[in-house]
Amino acid sequence: MHAQVAIVGAGPAGALLAHLLSSRGIETLLIERHSDFSREFRGEILMPSGIRALRSAGISLDGISTSSPARLEGYLNGQRFVDVDASSLGPLPPTAVSQPELLEKIVALSQTSGAFELRRGASVRGLTRESDGSISLRLATGGADGEETIRVPYLIGADGRSSIVRKNLAPRVQKRSTPLDVVWFKMPYPKTWEEGRLRFEFGNGHLLIAVRAPEGRLQVAWVILKGTYGELRKRGIEEWIDGMCRHADPELAAHLRDERQDVSHPFLLDAVTDRVMGWAGPSTLLIGDAAHTMSPVGGQGLNLALRDSIVSANVLVPALRRGSGVDEGARRVEALRGPEIDRIQRLAALPPRLMMGRSPLHELARRSLARIAALPFSGLPARRTASLFLDGVSEVELEI
Repeated sequence: MHAQVAIVGAGPAGALLAHLLSSRGIETLLIERHSDFSREFRGEILMPSGIRALRSAGISLDGISTSSPARLEGYLNGQRFVDVDASSLGPLPPTAVSQPELLEKIVALSQTSGAFELRRGASVRGLTRESDGSISLRLATGGADGEETIRVPYLIGADGRSSIVRKNLAPRVQKRSTPLDVVWFKMPYPKTWEEGRLRFEFGNGHLLIAVRAPEGRLQVAWVILKGTYGELRKRGIEEWIDGMCRHADPELAAHLRDERQDVSHPFLLDAVTDRVMGWAGPSTLLIGDAAHTMSPVGGQGLNLALRDSIVSANVLVPALRRGSGVDEGARRVEALRGPEIDRIQRLAALPPRLMMGRSPLHELARRSLARIAALPFSGLPARRTASLFLDGVSEVELEI
């Protein structure tokens, strides 16, 4: 197949955009450095905005492992201040989804188009913009020759926060402070939690988020001040779980202690928030985490990536069919998506400053927030803010 477009990175943004392009007759090559999708993912929460993006692309969650919480709980200094039915958030609750299964489903649907090719186990080692405007990609393939060069008319970088495409294009990047890191791990789901729960616990310099993962284990994100993980790591799992227990409510603390021997996949995420200023260049476009690395607060990375793909398809498909105006269309992607990215990044920066602060003023603000959140949820400023994380800042609809 002679591809019109190559997309680097078969994560949610790249896989969905490849599906949207190929299903509309645009010959698309999707390049993925891993040989399969069976690896550990974090941030697998689909918000209503992400679910709607998938639905508009004709992709359902049928047949995919998911877990939707029935209750939303909030704790301050070990005391519960909010406990609401998740249905109060709207008809589409936040849903944990198996990203490997989702990606395999999207790829399988793409392969029925006749205009799609997936290259697994191929890493981009370099790229060159040729005089005719095309892009030459140098790939490490792991085959007998080990390396090959391909040329494509148009290149999309959807290869995540460590994007090799972004590094090669060297755009200007605006960094936004994220004074936190996240320790992710999984453990057995509490037997006493009969229904799925999404739990937030915070206090003096502490924020913990726990939700049932699609395979049934408890996924925990422990948010800590940036730079403190080294000390925790030296103390070992036993001691840093003891540290978590000192902040958690008694029920969860007991579970953490009882199941500490069954902690799996502990992983430190170096939280970064930034945004490329200029996603599009000649014959190139960046989307998803390659264009804007999101804070883990608010669970927005996956959802914003899917929405990027919808908007990108809206503007690229007509231009690619015409064979003209592709670069101009690509510049519109950032113009359309930038306002939502900027607002979500600003909003996501606020909770860590409040929840992780250790001064008496921070504690007073947390207690005030807890009292407000304990009121009936509908109509509150907090509810309106939450709706931005749930439903998105702007309207995103598939138009092609």
